[in-house]
Amino acid sequence: MKCPPLRLYQCSTCGKAIVRRATKTGRTYCDIDCKAEWQRLQRPVSRQWLHRKYVTEHMSANDIAVIVRRDPKSVWNWLKADAVETRPRGHDERQRFKKGQPSRFIGRQHSPETKAKLSAIAKADGRVPFHPSIGSYMKGRKGPDTPNWKGGSTPERQACYSSHEWKEAVKAVWHRAKARCERCDVRHNTALRGSFDMHHIVSFSNRSLRCLPANLVLLCDECHKFVHSRANTSKEWLG
Repeated sequence: MKCPPLRLYQCSTCGKAIVRRATKTGRTYCDIDCKAEWQRLQRPVSRQWLHRKYVTEHMSANDIAVIVRRDPKSVWNWLKADAVETRPRGHDERQRFKKGQPSRFIGRQHSPETKAKLSAIAKADGRVPFHPSIGSYMKGRKGPDTPNWKGGSTPERQACYSSHEWKEAVKAVWHRAKARCERCDVRHNTALRGSFDMHHIVSFSNRSLRCLPANLVLLCDECHKFVHSRANTSKEWLG
């Protein structure tokens, strides 16, 4: 398709002379700020009307958007521009499910046309219908066959922590420490879950010792922070 030629126009907001291609709307702008200003000035309602609907009649931005045939976000922007104090998100009880209230989606299903469209999209992406005897369509797929493949550029640390060797080393250290911090002896189930770390005595940069259980120590979060802090003057747990 041939592009329309460049011509001299005037900015629809500030009137500045600009060189642009013809647009479907017939309006041109010198920059995005002028476009935003033009859109702001095209409000179909006054501040008084907006204030009455939102504050006095307690209508939502969504309700007002239906009346003025604009996007709810545009209505919200008008309210902010007019310094009208907006209500917090989630204030409208009508949009909440009440305890014991049945879901509005019970019994509703996609139409055959929608199902056919969704199926076509899935198949185009390489997905196939789920089958109990086969399992997930992602089963057994690795590397370039996965959606998040980035050409083998997985960060070194992430690659190590996802390896079988690392997982086996972690299991061995947890078993050796009996799920206790090896510095302060606090038990894992008495601290916040997820607050224990696997610490390398000799730095992770030493490839040969990365997954060696003897080079790993199970520490709670506080002890791990201490080991790497200046307070650790005796270089405890540092090789």
